[in-house]
Amino acid sequence: MSFYISRFKGIESQNFDIEIITPLFLGGADPKKAELRVPSIKGALRFWWRALYGSENLADMKSQEAEIFGSIAKKASFSLHIKDTQNANSVLADLPQGIKVPTTSKGRTFKISIIEYLAYGLCEYNKQFKRNIYVKEHIPAGSRFKIVLRFYDNFKKDEILNSFKVLINFGGLGSRSRNGFGSISSKKSSIGYKNEGTMKSYTAFSEMTKLFEKFTPKDKWEDALSEIGKVYRKARNNLENKHVFEKRSLIAKPLIVKGEVNINDRHSKPYFLHVNKLHDGKHQGQILYMPYNYYKQGKREEYFQACEQVNQKILELSGDSR
Repeated sequence: MSFYISRFKGIESQNFDIEIITPLFLGGADPKKAELRVPSIKGALRFWWRALYGSENLADMKSQEAEIFGSIAKKASFSLHIKDTQNANSVLADLPQGIKVPTTSKGRTFKISIIEYLAYGLCEYNKQFKRNIYVKEHIPAGSRFKIVLRFYDNFKKDEILNSFKVLINFGGLGSRSRNGFGSISSKKSSIGYKNEGTMKSYTAFSEMTKLFEKFTPKDKWEDALSEIGKVYRKARNNLENKHVFEKRSLIAKPLIVKGEVNINDRHSKPYFLHVNKLHDGKHQGQILYMPYNYYKQGKREEYFQACEQVNQKILELSGDSR
């Protein structure tokens, strides 16, 4: 049997030991099942590459993406492999409720779980048990696996690595990743956030980017996620009176009110909730604000005014003195 060593020339591998910090709802062909999938992780990596290196020249950006991530006509400049998944098994189970906050409906005051608020759509109210039941599997916090990146001829290697590190430090994998689920950690992934350059028409780092990180470290992930979820919810609700949805709809659409879609238009919120695991084992939440020019005209000024109002409230509630 012949062995062609030349096939492996110019290939460099880097291994990352990954720990799941908050429950990961990463689906496959069956949306209710959870599994670690290369295409899903590469899709998240592509998103963060755009956030770091994307261009307003869409033709040029697509050409660069094809060179890095591949296309029908060409192979990707790197490969991503998932290994050692025996400690990352999916389960169908309820999550801790974390912090509960009071809310009022139809003249009645009761408490809701911030974790369930952030996980809307992943759990549903069950009339038999009279509580929310999770209907989608997840891979639990504390699970571990390995990601191997292989680079061919070092093409765009630094861009790929930086995008991967930004994904780990500010983003997440799977459903509700902007709400803090699917946060992951790796010891080899330290990187700062980028607040330079002009704002783009899609989600990307710019001079407007801000990181809110002055939150209290917690012993449990659910307490850290609850804290930033509570702050974000209160800051957004502070925009206007209850049952009024003009300013809140500027931040993100659609809005779900009483289980129904209140506003049919769609655009993603510019806030990314994330939980880090510190060196001492504690968990600390953070909120990344990364706005983009969704509104070309008309409501553009109202959009940024609403975002600034939310930002000021986040600063106030987090105890950040900036």
